[in-house]
Amino acid sequence: MNNKNKSLFVGVETVRADLGVSRSKAYEVIRELNASMKEAYPKAIVVPGKVNRIWYEEACLGAGAH
Repeated sequence: MNNKNKSLFVGVETVRADLGVSRSKAYEVIRELNASMKEAYPKAIVVPGKVNRIWYEEACLGAGAH
């Protein structure tokens, strides 16, 4: 899938599948990521139950790490 077709936000099912955690743990991860993003970027848009894809991929999947 190319970047044009990807959603801007990642939901709980994606977090569950990527990290192999329970639904409640996935929501906890999303809440923590949203809080850290809001702290770093106060004007960022946060959607409850979802997390910004780029923020998630960099924090949890190591995307962009060299």
